[in-house]
Amino acid sequence: MKKRRLLFLAIGILFTIGTGCFNSERIAYDKPLKNLSVSQILERHDKQSAEWDWIGMRLDVTVENNGQRESFKASVRMARDSAIWMSISPALGVEVARIMLEPDTVLFISKVPGDKFYYTGNYEALEDWADTPMSFKDVQAVLGGFPMGLYPQQDKFNSKVDGGDYTLIGKYKRKIRRLVGVNDNHLEPEDSLNIQLPLRRYERLRNRTEDEDLLIKRYWFDGVTFDPVRDQFDDLYYQRSLTLERSDFEDFEGGRFPNACRVLIATVDGSATMEWEVMRKRFGRAYDFPFEIPEGYEQRTGF
Repeated sequence: MKKRRLLFLAIGILFTIGTGCFNSERIAYDKPLKNLSVSQILERHDKQSAEWDWIGMRLDVTVENNGQRESFKASVRMARDSAIWMSISPALGVEVARIMLEPDTVLFISKVPGDKFYYTGNYEALEDWADTPMSFKDVQAVLGGFPMGLYPQQDKFNSKVDGGDYTLIGKYKRKIRRLVGVNDNHLEPEDSLNIQLPLRRYERLRNRTEDEDLLIKRYWFDGVTFDPVRDQFDDLYYQRSLTLERSDFEDFEGGRFPNACRVLIATVDGSATMEWEVMRKRFGRAYDFPFEIPEGYEQRTGF
């Protein structure tokens, strides 16, 4: 059962141009980065961001939760905006799970001894299990090297310098200012967000508010390469946070891609961490997505 919990935890978690040279010289001389607008930061990021149609990867993954630690291998195949296929195996190399994600469909097989089943349906079961919205685009961003949940046409941000990085901090409404006690214009990149209202007032405000209205987004971009090094989401509705860190970026013909990632989820009940390294990868090859349900497996309506 421990392996099953950590396996599902891992699946739930899943779910340089222009000023570049100038900034590298400023950093070398220990000078602060030049201030840039939100549009300037995003334009420079877009020029070097990963562009791929197909990708195949082999990942070395470690999950830690409540003092339990588990490592496994994951084979990942993705067709951009179309399909994500994963096969998960522990150290001995025997497949314990297979998952196939499409924009509106989830297919999952658990091959864990004593808990063999399959699920076919939409994302509602995953969302109910994880108690949070999940989408195909979010998983694709996490695995594909893109900032997660960044929608410049609908989100509004303030831009700030944070050491050697640029940070975009989501603007928020007056109700959030009342909750955290700080104006979004004064929020610094590394500031922690704590609810300042008394419990009863917070609960009344929460009951009158949609969950997405109490979500604060922050994004960090390297000051020289404009790689998306960190995403952070503070969810004041459910009182939890998610941080995604990317590192060891490598150039390829389609841009730059991270070879190491770390995801941290913190709640009022504790925290969980998942880390992975890309052991090998290949871009541009059209892959098959084999998915056959073995005979005798129980069909379930949830996880």
